[in-house]
Amino acid sequence: MFFPDTYEFYCPVKINSGKRALENLPVELDALNARKPLIISDKEHAKKGVVTTITDALKDSGMIVGIFDGVPPAPDRKLVRGLMNRYRDTGCDSIVAVGEGAVADTAKALNIVVSGRPEDLQEAAGADRIQNPLGPFVFIPILSGTGFEASRYASLEELHISSHYVMPDLVIIDPRIVKAQAAEAVVSTSMVALAHSAQAYTCPAKNPMNDTYAYTAIQFIGENLVNVIRYGDKQGRLALANAAILAGIAFSNSPRGMIHELGWVTGDISGLSHGICMGILLPYILEYHLDSNEYHMSDMLLPIAGAEAYAGTAENLKARMAINLIYDMQHDIHDFTKGKIPLTLKEAGISKDALDNIAGAAVVKGHEGFTADDCRVILNHAWEGTPILSS
Repeated sequence: MFFPDTYEFYCPVKINSGKRALENLPVELDALNARKPLIISDKEHAKKGVVTTITDALKDSGMIVGIFDGVPPAPDRKLVRGLMNRYRDTGCDSIVAVGEGAVADTAKALNIVVSGRPEDLQEAAGADRIQNPLGPFVFIPILSGTGFEASRYASLEELHISSHYVMPDLVIIDPRIVKAQAAEAVVSTSMVALAHSAQAYTCPAKNPMNDTYAYTAIQFIGENLVNVIRYGDKQGRLALANAAILAGIAFSNSPRGMIHELGWVTGDISGLSHGICMGILLPYILEYHLDSNEYHMSDMLLPIAGAEAYAGTAENLKARMAINLIYDMQHDIHDFTKGKIPLTLKEAGISKDALDNIAGAAVVKGHEGFTADDCRVILNHAWEGTPILSS
């Protein structure tokens, strides 16, 4: 077992998951000294009844509930200022966000300004600029969330915020909210979670506390993703929603390494889903680090294959077997979706001429010790679909 000389881990997030988990919301809000929550969502999910499901869970509590279900795909500071005025004018004392990325970013930004630390979001932008705890914040995920929603990160327009204080106090995962989604959306978001948890679990800065979150996320995705897209397995959907939240917490306690930076930039430049790009790149990046003594690649086999397979595999083969299992999972998904989920960057429609731009942009954005040449090797193999052979 790897045990570092020193490490730091922080997680303020309480997780309440399972059947009728929403019925605990009044008690949980009361424990946070909150009686007047503002529920934030978007029109798409409001139309599907998720906001009504939440208000039904609160109807016998005597709490006064505010609702805003108009979060757009690209929220801005004008929206946050308007929500701040509504929050204060109606005497709200907490935020309950239900949905995915844009909804969570809006809720985090709103929590910063209504907490007065500081009201100007520009001052909060950057790393660890928020110095004090914020107001009560509850997040309720749907299946197409990536886990970023529970992380220490938030974005609004050009502002990027990183602080443990923006993480939710509570996440409630209820099967009535975690409803079936299209296969592409489930795969895309699950691959973000798998990439982030794999990065946390194998990186040189891993630690035993963070390993527990990353391990469980990897295990849940490995055991459930294919069954969910094939059969719509309800219990599997709940497991994937849990995996995303756990991965977001693990990502908040580990460096933003090559897996995140290269996958994110590939999505930005190509216009493809970030999750699809991360999914394509993940095994190639893991393979690229296969012979590095700094990375803990053999550890990946335990969560993705189980204890029996791990114990029965020679030490020098564990990392390779883990990577092969990820390749196998990708092929299963590709075959089941009849090619809708691409296996290579070429199949995804990315021009080979774009690879140099992606490599350069990832290095500028990442600052994580990898070079443009490192990125080019990975991108070229991921474009062609040829494994990076270990020397």
